[in-house]
Formats: sequence, structure tokens, C-alpha cells
Amino acid sequence: MTIVNVGLSYRISPAEVLEKLVVPSMELDDVLDRLHADPAIDEVVVLSTCNRFEVYAGTKGPPEPVIRAVSDMVAARAGIPVDELPQMAGVRVGTPAVEHLFSVACGLDSMAVGEDQIVAQIKAAARAAAEAGTTGPIVTGVIDAALRVSKRARTETTISTAGISLARAGIELADAHLGGLAASHAVVVGTGAVGKLAARLLREAGVQRLSVASRSEAGATRLAAAVHATPLRAEDVPAALADADLLITATGCIVPVVLAEDVRAARERAGGRALFVLDLGMPPDVEPAVGQLPDVTLADIDALGRHLAEQAVPADIPRVRAIVAAEVDSYVGRLHEAAAAPVIGAMHSQITQLAEAELLRLHDRMSSLSDELRAETTATVHRIVRKFLHGPTVRAKELSTDPEGAVYLEALRQLFGPTPSEAKA
Repeated sequence: MTIVNVGLSYRISPAEVLEKLVVPSMELDDVLDRLHADPAIDEVVVLSTCNRFEVYAGTKGPPEPVIRAVSDMVAARAGIPVDELPQMAGVRVGTPAVEHLFSVACGLDSMAVGEDQIVAQIKAAARAAAEAGTTGPIVTGVIDAALRVSKRARTETTISTAGISLARAGIELADAHLGGLAASHAVVVGTGAVGKLAARLLREAGVQRLSVASRSEAGATRLAAAVHATPLRAEDVPAALADADLLITATGCIVPVVLAEDVRAARERAGGRALFVLDLGMPPDVEPAVGQLPDVTLADIDALGRHLAEQAVPADIPRVRAIVAAEVDSYVGRLHEAAAAPVIGAMHSQITQLAEAELLRLHDRMSSLSDELRAETTATVHRIVRKFLHGPTVRAKELSTDPEGAVYLEALRQLFGPTPSEAKA
């Protein structure tokens, strides 16, 4: 089976396209089911984050129908002609797809290089696909391998400590803009994974007052209790902005939840107090016009990307890339050996069955042979068979990892004639 990856990310894809590709949790099953229903796709996982949309599919057939099916779905969801997609999407088949997933899991492809939030996101994507019944041993296997590589890279290098999350980067940006957060009032809207992280980071930064809001009052209450904050109802947020210094949003809504008119009214009561707005939502939670209001600074994910691009590159990146390269070679080698196993098994089975048949014929013709001689001739013939098969078996395993390994295995099929049914046995 072949792994196929079609991916869009902040590196080459316009933000407005990525916004349309974000898959809310309640829609993920439908997206997975529609992809899995295509006859070319045997297994599929969708990784959807704030700055990437990636499909990893397994197919027993050629990759081209899978690429077409995924491209059609992506183009329809993004509202763009399918022939424009190659300009903003990466397509990887086989080993390059494996290498890309391993790099993503290690944080090498993240906007905040080394950030470990991507690990939780990959695990969540795999769990969702398993629950939807759209994955299997091949895609699950490559994801499990990617998570192991990520763990090794984060254990053996400093990539995790060098990397920071988008939330932390945004809070650092706010701290610099506001001249410190110790005396500030911060409001967090959204109690999902990103909102929780932002609230914890703000508490660690020592903000004087912290308020959290959510569409779910229960969610806001739980998070407020965990970080010693004040819970707010969603409708109370505009009023809270009148004396806030920092607003962070991460709701997962498909339409803006912070409107320019509400912020304008709140800031009129603030008496010229500066407000830094950090929009971590994708699609955006904040109307763009908010950034045009007096005394208001709006930073979205694009702004964070520019900020992070100016930061020093973690020194351990070459070491992590070397780990990824070594692990890719090892993983692909194991796949090739596994592909060779049925052919080798069929070869052993056919030669052994032939030897057994000839031994039976010999012993029938020489019925006077003693039990001792029968045992001796049987052992001798099987010893010859083992010695004969040893060389081809070793070479088959070695050459299975070669780019031309498939040609060698096909030659074995032609020479020894294992049938498809025998190869599956």
C-alpha cells in the first residue's frame, strides 16, 4: 500500500484559503467519510490546524486517483478552481510523504519551530479517523512511527525548548507592545485547547486580572477555576473590554465573534487606554476593522508568523533533520521487507512442498528402507533445501530496501512462480 499526502500550510497557501479549509470538530466525520467513500482511498486521516490542512491517505492502487479525489474535495471546500490548487498545495507520494509527516510531528514544519502542540493535534486526528472507521494498519502505522520519531527528537535534542507555541509567541508580542503584563487586565475568549493554553500562560506571566469567556458558561467556569480567573458570559465580553489591556481569542467559530462596533463602544469608555488584540482563531475571530480603531493593535496568525520568522533559528534543527532522515530510512526499509515477506514465504513453501513430494515418491518406490534411512534421507533433502534457499532469502531481504527492489521481487515470482493466493498465505 502507498502513502499519499496532499497538504496546504502557511508556507505556500494563502491565509484566506486556509481559513476556508479549517474543519470544525462536528464536521470532521463527514469530511473523513466523503474521502473514504472514494474507491481509490483505502485509509485516510485529516490533520486540520490553524495553519495547515493535510490529508494522509493509503491506497492499494496508483496514487493519481487519490490525488485527484483529495484535490477535488479541497478545491470545492476552498471555493477555488481545482487547476489552481497545485500552486498552493504540496503533493507527496511514498517516502516523501513519510518524511513530511515525520518532520511535521517533530515541529520542523511549524510556524513556531519546535512547538509541541502539533503532537496533540496529530494524535487527535488519528483518534478521530479511528473512531470514524476510516483508517487502518498502514496510515495508523506511519502516524505511530511519526509520533515515536517526534518523541526521540524531543528527547535527544533541544528542539522542544527552542520552540514556542503560537499562543506564547503572541503573549510575548503583547508583553513587548504593552510594556509588560504584570499590571494588566487580560480577557481570553475561547476555552478549547488554545484558549486554555493562553489562559495558563497569562497566569504564569503574572497578569493582575484575568477573565475568561466561552459560548459555554460551564466551560468558562471550569477554566476560570483552574487558572484563578473571573468567568464571563459571551455577552459580557464587550463590557469587559472597557478596562482590558489584552484580548486573546481562540474560539473555533466560522464567523467573527468580536465585532468592530462592540470594541469601538468599549474603547470610547476606556479613555484612550491601549488595547492589544491577539486573534489566534482560524478562521479569524476578530473583524479586521478592529485593527483600524484608535489605540487598538490587532495581531493575527499572519502577524505572528512574521514575528516568528524574525526569531533565531533553533541550533538543533540539523540534528533533528538527521534523526528524521535516519528514521525515514528505517521505516521505509521495514515496509519493503514486509512487502518481500509474502514472496519469500511463497518461495519457501513451494520449494519445500516440492521436496516433500519427491521424498514421498522416493520412499514409496523404496519401501524396504528402514525408518533410520527414511529419517536420514528426509533430513538430507531438507538440509539441501535450506542451504539452497538461504542465499535468495538473504538477498531478497537486502534488495527489498533498494529502489529497484520491486524488480528483484518480481523476478523471484517469475522464477519460482508463487501465485497471489500463495503469497497471501
